[in-house]
Amino acid sequence: MLLMSSLPVSYPQMLKFLLQGSGIWAMLLVAMAAIIWKTLSSGWFWWDALVISGFFVFRGAVEWVIHSWLYHANPLPFLGLRLNSDTHRQHIEHHENPSDLARLLITWKGVVVLAALVFVGAAILFRSADVAATMVLGFVVVGIMIEVVHLICHCRIPHRSAVMQRLVRLHRIHHHYDGGNFYGVSSSLGDRWFGTYPDIVPREPHD
Repeated sequence: MLLMSSLPVSYPQMLKFLLQGSGIWAMLLVAMAAIIWKTLSSGWFWWDALVISGFFVFRGAVEWVIHSWLYHANPLPFLGLRLNSDTHRQHIEHHENPSDLARLLITWKGVVVLAALVFVGAAILFRSADVAATMVLGFVVVGIMIEVVHLICHCRIPHRSAVMQRLVRLHRIHHHYDGGNFYGVSSSLGDRWFGTYPDIVPREPHD
């Protein structure tokens, strides 16, 4: 149960709120399960570090895919289909009231579904459960980062870091000015790759 009644104004408050949600614990448990699987099964290889590092470096593309196709249900390329799921509807509610604490954190169900999709898809693609476990671990590492940065973007914490100020500003622009652009949360790489980072960016987004 989320007990905080107003948006966090400091990092300790943000961390306390984050740990009240079920999603962060689910991600930690999934990561632990993947680590145990790898340790007891095939062991660890150099390519495990490469895969996990790849998820981190290219996390902006991962964020873009999740945010654009799943959360906003934008048409899938070539197919033209929209993923009109409960996740999409909940995200639209989040856009209607970005300050609603109940809509800020991912739930454990969302974590389990996404992790399962990554595992099954990777297992089919690479024909290896061990590779799939590594993919899930990389995905969860990025997921934790996205969850933390997204929460920070919706808090009222004064930031000294220019990088954090920019991330918060772009996410608020996405909410209040331009919901069709700036799908990145912790990175703008996906927006730059897929054409959702316009040349002209508003300077003063609303809180």
